[in-house]
Amino acid sequence: MEKYNTNFSILLKPHGIENPMITCKMNDLVIDSILLDKESRLYFSLDLIRGNNKFEINFMNKTDDIPDMAVEILEVGIENIVVDRFKWASKYYPVYPEPWASQQVDPLPEFQSSATYMGWNGRWELNFEVPIFTWIHQLENLGWIYAPDPDSNGIKRIE
Repeated sequence: MEKYNTNFSILLKPHGIENPMITCKMNDLVIDSILLDKESRLYFSLDLIRGNNKFEINFMNKTDDIPDMAVEILEVGIENIVVDRFKWASKYYPVYPEPWASQQVDPLPEFQSSATYMGWNGRWELNFEVPIFTWIHQLENLGWIYAPDPDSNGIKRIE
């Protein structure tokens, strides 16, 4: 199983009087849990398998009596590259509070694309592929890229 060392950083900002509690996971493995008391940059260096991977942040301690608590994702850095498109490639799966959620006339979306503000409990996730520079190349729409094709012992073009 081919693995690649990949470096991540994420800059988070808490909002509200109370401190939000978050848990960071990589591929369902908990890598950090913290109480955000100030703007914080978290760093991770992980050996990841080739193919699809998922980084997620779970926000879990907001209650109805703390309406202003939130977590904002300010920056996502990968291999010391910080590009807004990294954080915009994410999805946020909010846990809508009741009875508010059931009182809405229109159905609430399951997730919000490109969300960088977690105003409800929920999960923010970034799906990406390793090797990471191939994924960055595609995300930034930098043109054709050629990669080894292990099935044909040749090279295939990825668009």
